[in-house]
Amino acid sequence: MRKESPDTGIPKYLIPRVTPEATEFFAGTVRGELRVQRCADCGQHHHYPRVLCPHCGSEHLEWVTANGLGTVHSFTVIRQHGIPPFKEQAPYLVALVDLDEAGARFLAQLPNVAPEDARIGMRVRATFRPASDEVAFVDFDPADPSGVAAP
Repeated sequence: MRKESPDTGIPKYLIPRVTPEATEFFAGTVRGELRVQRCADCGQHHHYPRVLCPHCGSEHLEWVTANGLGTVHSFTVIRQHGIPPFKEQAPYLVALVDLDEAGARFLAQLPNVAPEDARIGMRVRATFRPASDEVAFVDFDPADPSGVAAP
């Protein structure tokens, strides 16, 4: 029998394990902040958390709070999936989002965008969906051109 998170109903096997490199990222998600790493040497931002900068190889990384805004670089519509709870969500969108912070890209769901409304170049804003006491999932919702979340 699969155990679920008592607060969210999300099966525990779907909740990411918090590694030492990702502790600050996930702590930020629980606070409603999108934290990314920035290289002190080349100035590039990146996600997923790493011990070395993927752009220049530097060890001099710092955590910064991203503004949470980005642009859809690409997306796909998942129309069928065999594993609960994704099976019940289909069809749903998964997008590759270029964050406003240089160099950072993020893969996430667009839960409030109908498949026919998704567009490359669409402006989006990060939202946070609690999964456990230590983790919140990052999703993206549409944002108007000024970056304010659309109603």
